[in-house]
Amino acid sequence: MKKDVNWFLDLYQDGQLNLDPSYQRRSVWTLKDRKFFLDTIFRNYPCPAIFLHKEINEEAGKLIYHVVDGKQRLETLIRFAKNDIAMDKEYGDARLNGKKWKGIENDPKLKTCFSNYLLAVEYIDSVDGNYVNEVFDRLNRISRKLERQELRHAKYDGWFITTSETEAEKDGWERFGVVTKARMKRMKDIQFISELLMIILKSNIDGFDQENIDSVYAEYDSPNETLSDFSEDDFRSKLAFAKDYLLHMENHNAAVTKYARGLGNFYSLWSFVILNQPRLQHPNVVAERYADFISKVETLAKEKDLGKFLKEHEGATYSKAYIYLRNLVQASTDQAQREARNKVLESVLLS
Repeated sequence: MKKDVNWFLDLYQDGQLNLDPSYQRRSVWTLKDRKFFLDTIFRNYPCPAIFLHKEINEEAGKLIYHVVDGKQRLETLIRFAKNDIAMDKEYGDARLNGKKWKGIENDPKLKTCFSNYLLAVEYIDSVDGNYVNEVFDRLNRISRKLERQELRHAKYDGWFITTSETEAEKDGWERFGVVTKARMKRMKDIQFISELLMIILKSNIDGFDQENIDSVYAEYDSPNETLSDFSEDDFRSKLAFAKDYLLHMENHNAAVTKYARGLGNFYSLWSFVILNQPRLQHPNVVAERYADFISKVETLAKEKDLGKFLKEHEGATYSKAYIYLRNLVQASTDQAQREARNKVLESVLLS
């Protein structure tokens, strides 16, 4: 079955199109993706089917169409019709280049081209249990062989992917132990560097979440076009400061390579530097304090009778080292654990 664009727009206008049912698959499109889809429509190329589940809303007295798959495509249609997004500036037709809907709706041919574009529609009768997941698992079985970062490399070519991949090639990351041959094989190094850069962009610590990383890649694919408060100069300045600060710590006493070994420790040290830039003391001072503190953490990690040791070494330093260690070995990439480690570092390194 096929339905034209107007059919979907009418459903949305009448409140009959639910774009966010509980079983909606999470998928994020960049502005470039949306413009490419508009390109597809105006060139009258086919696109994948929209999957819907329909049911009667007895309270409202009307049929509701729940979008199981195709949310990003339908959102693109709606946003274009509302003049929220424009065609690509280099579409190749002066009538369409960089135009919004209001700039073309008075052209009968272009209006018809958009409004009458046909999309295939598939209906899913059941959304119980794992049925929806099973349907899309079969559709996506091939792509599951790739790591998520490899999929991002194939999908994105905007600002954030370019910045992350360019950073991974710089010597400093290899010296810090972030980039290794093992991680490079499946782009795990780029994924981790992306997480580090996200702290600069968001000014906060997040837990490790592939979906969240995807969202940031989409949000910052074309930030100069889509984010009014984005400053690349500010981002570059903070990035350069953090790398230079860690380099000074490393040159002083090998603070990074000796004491920030492992991604958990490095993530926490990096977060501390980024989030506390105005309050930081000289890197040599912080390097000494960090080395002393992590040495205590490592001492605790080797102890067989940790309870006995802590009783014999009462005091704030070992108590804080224990809190740090506990949040480093258990669910270490969860947001709560990362935030707990950062809080400990702030209390130790800023005093």
